Amino acid sequence: MTTPRVPTTFTRKVAGGIKTTTTGSLPTNNTTTTTTTTTTAKKLPNGCKISIKNSNLLTSTGLTDLDDIIGGGIPIGSILMIEEDINSSYYMFLLKYFLAEGVLQQQGVFFSSLIGIDPFEILNKLPARITKEEEIEADKNDITNNINTNTNNKQPTDELKIAWRYQQYVSNELSKQQQQQSTSTIMNQTFCHSYDFTRKMNVQSMNPELIHTLSHDAQSQAEGTSPYRNLFLEIQNLVYKYNKEAAMNPDQTRVLRLCIQSFSSPLWSNDEEGVIEFLHALKGLLRSSVCTCVISVPTYIYSGAFVKKIAHLCDTVVSINSFSGLGGETPEQFAEYLGLFNIRKIARLNTLSLSFHPDMLTFVFKMKRRKMCIETIHLPPESSRAGDSKPDNDSNKNKSDQNNNIVSKMKSGSGLLCGGGGGGGSNNNPLDF
Repeated sequence: MTTPRVPTTFTRKVAGGIKTTTTGSLPTNNTTTTTTTTTTAKKLPNGCKISIKNSNLLTSTGLTDLDDIIGGGIPIGSILMIEEDINSSYYMFLLKYFLAEGVLQQQGVFFSSLIGIDPFEILNKLPARITKEEEIEADKNDITNNINTNTNNKQPTDELKIAWRYQQYVSNELSKQQQQQSTSTIMNQTFCHSYDFTRKMNVQSMNPELIHTLSHDAQSQAEGTSPYRNLFLEIQNLVYKYNKEAAMNPDQTRVLRLCIQSFSSPLWSNDEEGVIEFLHALKGLLRSSVCTCVISVPTYIYSGAFVKKIAHLCDTVVSINSFSGLGGETPEQFAEYLGLFNIRKIARLNTLSLSFHPDMLTFVFKMKRRKMCIETIHLPPESSRAGDSKPDNDSNKNKSDQNNNIVSKMKSGSGLLCGGGGGGGSNNNPLDF
C-alpha cells in the first residue's frame, strides 16, 4: 500500500504586498493561488522623521541651521550637550528653540534649572511661531534695509562694489527660502518650525498635561542626599509614563523632550561623581525610550579631564563661544558675527563609525532681529578687508596682521569629532581648534 505524498507549500514574497503561494504534490499537478495583502506603514510620532543616513529616528532642535550641521536633527534616545560661554548666555536661545519646538509638536516637555531660576520664567518667554511666508518677507525686508544702510554709508565710488556683493546674495537667499517652502509644502512636513524672538508664544496654547518642570531649593534639600539622584528619579518616572502610553497606543506615541540648564553647576552640587553616575543612568534610560535630552554645561569652570568625561557620556557635543568670551577684540573680518559655533562630537547610534561627516567643524553665529543664525565662515577678498587699504599706517597694519593671524588659525584648525569639549586646564588659545 502506497502512502500518499504530503503536499509541499512554498511562499514567495513579491513587491507591492502580493504573496504567491504554490502548492503541489507532483510536478504535473501544481496549484497557484495569489493573495493580495495590504500593509500600512507605521505612523511616526509628531515632529519626527527617519534619517536617510543611518535610519535613526530624529527630532528637530527647533533651529534648522543646527539640524543641518549635526546630521538632520537629534536622534531619539540620545543626549545633546551644549558647552556654555563664559561671558554670554547665547546658549539660552538654543534651549528656547528646543522647548518651543516641543510645545508646537505637541510633545512632552520637561525643563529643570537648579540655579535659582523659576522654570516658568523661561517657558513664558518662548518665541512665537511664524509662517514661512512671514519669515521670507521679514528676511527680505532686513536684507533690503541692510543694503540701504550700507549704501548710504559708502562713497559713490563704492556703489558698484556694493551692488556686486549684495545683489546676487539677496536673490540667492530668497530663492533658497522659496525652494525650501515649496518642498515643505509638497512633502507636507512640519519637522521644524520658524520662530520670532520679538514675539512671545501664547501661554494659553500650551497643553498643561505635556509641560513638566522641576525646581530646586537648596534649603529644602535633605542632608546627605544628592540633587542628581532626585532629578533622575523624577525623569525616570516621567519616562516610564510616556513609555507606557506609547505601548498602549502605538499610533499616538509622544516624544518626551528633556531640557536641563547649567547642568553640573556648583549651584547644584559639588558632587562630581554624582554627575557621572547621573549621566550613566540617564543614557541607559534614554536608549530604551522615545525621549531625547539637551543639557547645557558651564565647562569653563572645570578641568579638561572632567569635561572629557562628561562629553564621553553624551552623544552629540557642541560649543558656542562669543568673541568677547574668547578674549581680545573681535576680528574685523567677523564684525557682523558674534562668535564661533563648534562641533565637538557627532552622535553614533547603532553603528561603530560615523554615518554623517560634516563638511567643517567650525561655524559662526549671529543674531538677527528675529532669530539666531549659524552660518559657514565666509571671508571677503583680501583686497577688501579692513586695514588693507592703508598699509602705510603702522597701527592699522599691526591690527590687520593680528586679525589675519587669527583668521589663518581658524581656517587651518581641524578638530576631532571624538574629542571632548574645551575647558579649564588647557594652555591652547581658544581660537586654536
